[in-house]
Amino acid sequence: MKFKYRAITISGNEQVGKIEASGQEKAVELLQKHRLVIVSIDPIKEWFSFAKISSVVRRVSSKKIVMFSKELSILLSSGVSLVEALRIQYEQEESAFFKEQIFAIASMVDDGDSFSNALSHFPKTFSDFYINIVRSGEISGKMQEALLHLADYVEKNYMLASKVKNALLYPAVILIGFAGMGAAMMIFVVPQLTAIFKENEVELPLATKVLVAVSDFMSNNLVLLLVGIVAFVYIFKAYAKTKSGKEKIDTLMLTLPPFSSLLKKFYVARFSENLSILVGSGVPIIDALQISGDVAGNGVYKKVIYSSADEVRIGGSVAYAFERSDFVPTMVSKMLKIGEKTGKLDSVLRDVADFYTKEVDIAVDGLTAIIEPILIFVLGAGVAVIALAIMLPIYQMSEII
Repeated sequence: MKFKYRAITISGNEQVGKIEASGQEKAVELLQKHRLVIVSIDPIKEWFSFAKISSVVRRVSSKKIVMFSKELSILLSSGVSLVEALRIQYEQEESAFFKEQIFAIASMVDDGDSFSNALSHFPKTFSDFYINIVRSGEISGKMQEALLHLADYVEKNYMLASKVKNALLYPAVILIGFAGMGAAMMIFVVPQLTAIFKENEVELPLATKVLVAVSDFMSNNLVLLLVGIVAFVYIFKAYAKTKSGKEKIDTLMLTLPPFSSLLKKFYVARFSENLSILVGSGVPIIDALQISGDVAGNGVYKKVIYSSADEVRIGGSVAYAFERSDFVPTMVSKMLKIGEKTGKLDSVLRDVADFYTKEVDIAVDGLTAIIEPILIFVLGAGVAVIALAIMLPIYQMSEII
């Protein structure tokens, strides 16, 4: 059940909010644990909950997870208890969405639940990777170090993913913008010019006839086109959510030039970093591989990593499954073998992650440098064709006059 409450904080400020609990007594107990003096509390009866719908869409940003991990680590190292540290985080958090989650986590920990298990109730905010590192910190008694490792990891992963997304987003935005302007010209500008050409009975060149035909089709079937675009996006998203669809799309992305090389390096860097931290934190190798596969971000690499976990279960080598994959560089499987033989798998993987992270930086710079002139040429050619198709009849009209 959800309850709406009004309370006074220890500093004398009024606080209004919502809390979820099994009953009203439990809600009062949870609020009192946060040093709140309750003024009023009432159950919320709602058939339609916007909060439930928005919680499906909303996400806690990587930056917030980084700050949460770092600040919690500092508080714990200063001798503050975990529950008290979480309550401090709750009071300082500005996002109502994340604030509710911290409140619930603090309440569960205060009731005797482990921190890692409390985090597992919010899988969209805290990944399996994050939860397992926290669990290893609980077991080893090095929670502060585990949280600092996590903050560094989330930050590095966020920066790496941002670079790749920006490299892919740049050409997409330019092309979509150009397509939008082209469609606007076809629907609003070209029909007016066509009317002028018909009035003056100008013989249209082939390029202009094609342009007019496209314009007429778009103008007369605008609703149909919009419905078609929406339907295509919906069907594509639905297909991408299926197992076979996701696998085919992920495979296509890894074979589609000029992005294939960049994406391969990105996923190898991410996998190596994930497995390095998990193994270094004391997580068993099979579990570490399973978790790394879950957070791989690509179905092709997830399959390879799962195959490696299956191989290890029967006493085989971690590197064997990677050797057989066309999407994993030979250097990676060789380094994995060296790590297994020397017993320094975590440090070897860290070196691999650092190497491919740098390779991603170089690939992003190179891709940007290549895409810019290609886009300029494509857009220039498109503008030239449209301009030529429009100007030729106008030039013929001027000769007649």
